[in-house]
Amino acid sequence: MKFTLLSSACGAALLAAATPVLADSTFSGVVQLEYGSGTSNSSFFGLTGELGDPNYINGKAKGYWPLSQEIHLQVDLFVDYSQDIAPEWATTDDNTTFGGSVHLLHPFENRARLGVAGSIWNDDIYLPEPDGKFDKTFGLAAIEGQFFGTDWTLMGQAGILATIECSEYCAGGLKDGSFVRGKIKYFLHDNTALSLEAMQLWGGLDDEDDFVFGGKSTKHTKWKFEAEHRFESSQFAGTLGLSHETNETNVIIPVSSDIDTVWLGVKFYYNQPSLKAHDRSGAELDTPDFGDLPESGGVLSYMYGGL
Repeated sequence: MKFTLLSSACGAALLAAATPVLADSTFSGVVQLEYGSGTSNSSFFGLTGELGDPNYINGKAKGYWPLSQEIHLQVDLFVDYSQDIAPEWATTDDNTTFGGSVHLLHPFENRARLGVAGSIWNDDIYLPEPDGKFDKTFGLAAIEGQFFGTDWTLMGQAGILATIECSEYCAGGLKDGSFVRGKIKYFLHDNTALSLEAMQLWGGLDDEDDFVFGGKSTKHTKWKFEAEHRFESSQFAGTLGLSHETNETNVIIPVSSDIDTVWLGVKFYYNQPSLKAHDRSGAELDTPDFGDLPESGGVLSYMYGGL
């Protein structure tokens, strides 16, 4: 029910904001679809293989338009469906993430864009008891910016996130945290780009009685490399990427999981002449992907936390 309400609210917000400007020449947007496959392992004094090898498909739609010369608005909707993320004991092996983001940006001509962002999303959380899968809603607030060179762009973002609501007993999972991320993109020419991104999150674990997990921490590290090419005389582009993430949970003893992922994607650009133009005057910004940390953090905590 909560998942349905969240998706309906995000969709209504985007449609309400976009409808008056879809016919406006200043409105632009991008829609993307990705499929990825990964391999994972967890470590505890040399023991491995507790987590599955996930594969996923995700979609994202982003719209961008100037509200005035000083303030520009970007709205994002995103959904991600993953399989084979849970260990063998879990009653289900799929995961769904769904949410939306809003960005308010101030452009500095062709030199930079600075702004703030907020996001809300719903995630499935895996824990051993009672049925292996719960429902959790997170919120995020961040400051962000882009700085433009002749053939490169530097992006930075920093913020906080926290649990808004959890449907069941979610002790051991991610509760709140802070993060920083950076990304550099280099344009081989206007329609071909290479990018490298790195992110670090520091978080606390949820604990209803503050007994086992109270004061305990988790950490998420991720890097991503992506190549993108927009086809000549076309609004479509293709992407190819790979990433590595490490999730560390410090409960009774430290434990970690590592996931390597490769993906292919396709994007459709509306009202942007090139990748470089979109990067500097379109819906290029986004909010972080925390990988499998929200879903698997509780798994690691319960397996190795002494419960």
